[in-house]
Amino acid sequence: MSLLQYWQLDVFAEQPLTGNGLAVFPDARGLSAQSQQALTQELRQFESIFLFPSASLDTYAARIFTVDEELPFAGHPVLGAAALLHHLHQRGEEERWTLQLPAKDVRVATRRRGAGFHAEMNQGNADFGAVLDEEARRWFADAFSLVPGDLADYPAAVVSTGLPYLLLPVRGEALARVRQRTDLSSELAKLNAAFVFVLDVDNREGRTWDGAGVIEDVATGSAAGPVAAYLVELGKARRGELFHLSQGRFAGRPSRLDVQVGQDGEVRVGGDVQLLARAELLHRLA
Repeated sequence: MSLLQYWQLDVFAEQPLTGNGLAVFPDARGLSAQSQQALTQELRQFESIFLFPSASLDTYAARIFTVDEELPFAGHPVLGAAALLHHLHQRGEEERWTLQLPAKDVRVATRRRGAGFHAEMNQGNADFGAVLDEEARRWFADAFSLVPGDLADYPAAVVSTGLPYLLLPVRGEALARVRQRTDLSSELAKLNAAFVFVLDVDNREGRTWDGAGVIEDVATGSAAGPVAAYLVELGKARRGELFHLSQGRFAGRPSRLDVQVGQDGEVRVGGDVQLLARAELLHRLA
């Protein structure tokens, strides 16, 4: 087996060293799940994605890991991986790809934009789950160091386009004060949710953290789809309208996520991708 090559990219980034960092392994054949997890922990990116070529040049199986676990679906790794494939295969100005994830197959369109790429995925239709009652809303407000008055007058609901998020709407001035201060895993499990996305509905800006509440994510494509569907459901955006979500400002990495809910209800999430670095492992792993 040849030495393993990987790339570092910035996703939802209008220029390098902005947006959300990502490690992409374009050919991970022969690499065990244990090695994929260990490499993700070594590189310390929020997520890494490992690609497995198929007989079709346009279709790849993919696995995504955080430092803690494998995810069935995630947004910015899918977009970054597709942009890298476009770069590596050097074909036309616009290309289409299919990434086969554990949760579902995701279609991604890429096009060249300046020195980088723009990538857009179709996340399909959103699934709406549990809506929190007032007691649960107050519990989650406290878990994020907020008081009930910081909550906005919109429903707190679980929405998924592959990875379920509890969307917790807050007033705009409260977003800067949000701090996760307790373990959420048991309460989220009751709601069949994986993470919480704290959302300023009126300004279309949000924040989310890893499960332990230690690392703030700066641009979350898997949450952007649910947020877009939720805003349309509330009447805060229209079907067919392209609009933008903001994230990462409080972590020093402001990012822009392009979203749209089509007339068919299918959710599209996109953003700019910048290639940053290429590296090669010096040791062979299994």
